[in-house]
Amino acid sequence: MVRNIFLFCFMFVLAPLASAQAQDQSLVPLPAQPEGVAWPTQGWETGDLPPEAADRVHELLDIAMVGGRGDLGGETRAVVIIHRGKLVAEVYRDGFGPETRQMSWSLAKSVTSALVGRASQLGLIDDIDAPMPGLFDTDDPRAAITWHQWMTMTDGLDYLEFESDILEDNDVARMMYGAGQFDVIEYIREHFPLKYEPGTHWNYSTASFSLVGRALQELIGIESRCSTALVEAAPDSACPPADVPMTAWIRQVLFDPLGMDAQPEFDLAGTYLGGSHVWATARDYAKFGLLYLRDGVWEGERLLPEGWVDMTRTPPPDAAIDFYGAGFWLVPGGEGAFYAQGHEGQTIWIAPDRDLIIVRLALMEENDANWNADLEWNKALTRAFP
Repeated sequence: MVRNIFLFCFMFVLAPLASAQAQDQSLVPLPAQPEGVAWPTQGWETGDLPPEAADRVHELLDIAMVGGRGDLGGETRAVVIIHRGKLVAEVYRDGFGPETRQMSWSLAKSVTSALVGRASQLGLIDDIDAPMPGLFDTDDPRAAITWHQWMTMTDGLDYLEFESDILEDNDVARMMYGAGQFDVIEYIREHFPLKYEPGTHWNYSTASFSLVGRALQELIGIESRCSTALVEAAPDSACPPADVPMTAWIRQVLFDPLGMDAQPEFDLAGTYLGGSHVWATARDYAKFGLLYLRDGVWEGERLLPEGWVDMTRTPPPDAAIDFYGAGFWLVPGGEGAFYAQGHEGQTIWIAPDRDLIIVRLALMEENDANWNADLEWNKALTRAFP
C-alpha cells in the first residue's frame, strides 16, 4: 500500500485550484457517433484499446484499483472507459460489477440539468433565462431567479455547503439528513433567504438542484399527479407531490431512450432529490456521458435542444468563474474536457477531443488532495488516447 501512495504522489502533481477569474474558453467540437458503431441503448459494443494507449491505460487502471480508502485518491470501485462509442476497458473492485447500481451523489445534478433540457426540448420550458416558477410567492425575491441561475449555482441564496467542515453548520447535512429531510423544499424556503444579486455570485449548492427537481415536478404536476375528477372537484387545490409519476416521467423522457436502468430518490414529501440521489451502474452513467458527448443526440433523435450541451459547458456570464457551467464542472485552460462529479469520488469525465468518456465510481475522503489526484488521473488517462 505504501508503494501505491508513492505512485499516486509521484505521478499526480496536485493541480492548482481553479482561477476565480472567468476566462474565454473556445469549446472543442463534439464528435458524432462513428459510422457503423451501434448506439449502446441495448448494451455497449466492445472494442480494443488503441495499441499506443494500451500499456499506459492498464498502468493507470492498476494504480487506481490498488488504492484503499485511506490512500490518495481513495478506493476505486468501478471504471468504465468508452472510446469512439465503444467500451474499451472496464474494471471493478471485488463485490462490484457491471450490474451493480451505485449512488450518484452529485452526479444527479448533471442528470437534473439534462431533465431541464428534455423539458425544454419537449416545449415545457420556453426560456431558461426566465424565472423558474411555482416554488416561491410572487412577492418573494427568490421567485425571480431563473432556471439558468439555479443550474449554474448563481442563485444568490444564503447557503453554506462547500465552506463548512463542521457537520452541525453544514446546510446540506441539515437539509438532507437533519430537520430538512422530511420536506427539503419547505426547509429551503424557511432557512435560505437571498444574500447576493442572482447571477453575480457562484456558490456550490445542492439546494439549488433540489429546487430545480421540484420545479420540474410542478411542470408536469396537474397532468400526471391529479385525476381529472380531483381537479374538477377542487380546481384551486394543489396536488401533493408524488414520487411515482415523477419517476415514470424521468424514465420516459431520459432513462428509457438511453437504455438506462436507473432509479431516482425522493424525500419524505415526495420531492425528487435532484441534487444528489440517483442510482445507476457504471455502464449506464457512461450512456449518460455519451448523450453529452454526442451533443444531445441519441440514435438520430435530438433529446436535448440544439446548443444545450455547449451552454452546460460554458461558465455563467457574470459570476467571475471558469470552472463550472450548468450542472457540469469545467477544466479551465485544459483540452476542453468537462465532467459530472459526485461526493466521495464519482465522476463522468467527457473529453470531446479524444471522443472519450471515463466513468470512475469510488469511495474517498472529501479533501482537495483527493479531488486533485482524481482530476490528474483523469487527465493522464485522457492523454493516453490519440
